[in-house]
Amino acid sequence: MPNLLSRLRGLRPALTRRAFWLWAALITLLRCAVTHFQLAYMWAGGAPLDDELMFRAANAITSGQWLGEYDYLTLSKSMFFAVWLALLNKLHLPYLLGGALLWCAAALLAAFALRPLWRKSPAGQARALTLLLYALLAFLPSSWASYTLRVYRDNIFPALCLLFFAGMAGAALRAVFYTRQQAPIWPWLLAAGVGLACGYLNREDAGLFLLPFAIAATLCMLVVLLHRRRWLCAAAQVIPYAVLAAGVGIFCALNQHWYGVWGLSDFSEGSFADAMGAMTRVATDSDEPLLSVPADAREKLYAKIPQLQCLQYWLEEDPQLQNDFRDPELDDYRAGSFYWAIRRAAQYEGIYADAATADAYWQSVADAINAACDDGTLPARSGRRSATSQPIRAQYVLPAIREAAKSALWALTFQDCPAYYQTLRSIGTTEDVAQWSAYLHCNFNNAAEAGKDTPYYAPLQKLAYRALGVLRCVYAVLLPLAFVWAVVRHLCALPMVLRRRTAGAALPWLLLFGLLAMAALRCGMIAFVEVSSFGIGTSTMYLSTVHPLLLLYTYGCLICYRNKGVITE
Repeated sequence: MPNLLSRLRGLRPALTRRAFWLWAALITLLRCAVTHFQLAYMWAGGAPLDDELMFRAANAITSGQWLGEYDYLTLSKSMFFAVWLALLNKLHLPYLLGGALLWCAAALLAAFALRPLWRKSPAGQARALTLLLYALLAFLPSSWASYTLRVYRDNIFPALCLLFFAGMAGAALRAVFYTRQQAPIWPWLLAAGVGLACGYLNREDAGLFLLPFAIAATLCMLVVLLHRRRWLCAAAQVIPYAVLAAGVGIFCALNQHWYGVWGLSDFSEGSFADAMGAMTRVATDSDEPLLSVPADAREKLYAKIPQLQCLQYWLEEDPQLQNDFRDPELDDYRAGSFYWAIRRAAQYEGIYADAATADAYWQSVADAINAACDDGTLPARSGRRSATSQPIRAQYVLPAIREAAKSALWALTFQDCPAYYQTLRSIGTTEDVAQWSAYLHCNFNNAAEAGKDTPYYAPLQKLAYRALGVLRCVYAVLLPLAFVWAVVRHLCALPMVLRRRTAGAALPWLLLFGLLAMAALRCGMIAFVEVSSFGIGTSTMYLSTVHPLLLLYTYGCLICYRNKGVITE
């Protein structure tokens, strides 16, 4: 019996290269099969700022009109997702399947990216460890959660971010552990650049989230590469930033050609951001944290700024605009709604007849308010700023910290990750559903249960959803436990890293710390927006980039430091 137990302990899963790819293909097929049971969600007439905006722009791209006719929404958001929808339409690839395939590609790249962390293992065991990480990422509950069923940009944003993190991690680890002949780093840098550019063009806040990691990883690699006199590899560090610049340049050039505006957005940058920043300068008697330009501040603006007087009726009296944007509990516009309300009011006044007219108008508003604040005509509570977000104030610090901690636990335990919309049913006419379905090549959950208004799902679908629910529970139990143990091992390895003082010991530790720091940064970013602008509650959709980072960190720590040591060169 002792000999048998000894042999069992010595067993390790090992895979041949062929078996690895067969299993990887099977995992991919199973993951894509999940989307076969899922139904997309739409709300025609109810999401003009989000889903409908992206769908409208995608149709315009397909018809060769870039983002379509100019109005107050056309350049209000980063529009890569519309390009993605148009690409899927061109390829006749179903929307949900396209998102699943993109996620699987990013997950597989991430699994290979971390492979140098277990490079000392025998080849067969290393393949098994890589395959296991791919399987864990492929079936991550947040990747098939109900928010992914919306026709919205967060369907692909986590995959684009994972592609970026995988590219930078893969390049960094190969720069340390391999020579240029053994493993070139430029393909990884190119992958990172594609993820960085597409992510940056997909969400306005992506730069604040992705660029810190990019810069830190680049500096670490430069230190190692220059010390080893690998000049070409050091020069290749420009690749991600070159791809980002090319992507931004293409979008800006298209916007310049079609609308006469060189920029990605006329919302989060330029004259409108100047105007919003100026409006938030005006002193107010309100202490409600969710209000950026409260009613008393608006009254002061109407009285002193002639350019804004034409918007007063729409913002204060128009029933439709009040219904769409005003918070009935606060009896005012939340910060996350006011900038949309004032843009629509400007649309009603013809200010968005073209981009040049809108740009000139908002610049005149910004200049007038800033001048009035500077000379004391309007009471000011801050200096000049240009931003659509709320200024950081002391009153937000503690609520943001609490919300960030809640967000981290929310992501770690996979809260709000059902595989389907349990109560929300797609809303739209038969013609709407047919149009969306034909363009996106997928079905929607618009059928209702008999005698109810809840969506109908077939028995086989419900069975699949129950299985995915069980899988979510498994992740929700095991990941927090593994995460705690990973943190312990990570911290315990620090003294050894400091003693060795080698790139092979330090960089993996720093890389894993960077992944955890980016998860914390994202939680903090979303927490600040929640407590200062939205007030909608903790959201899995906005935190969906955190889940894979936590998994990568946990898996990397447990494997890298499984023998109470660190990887050496």
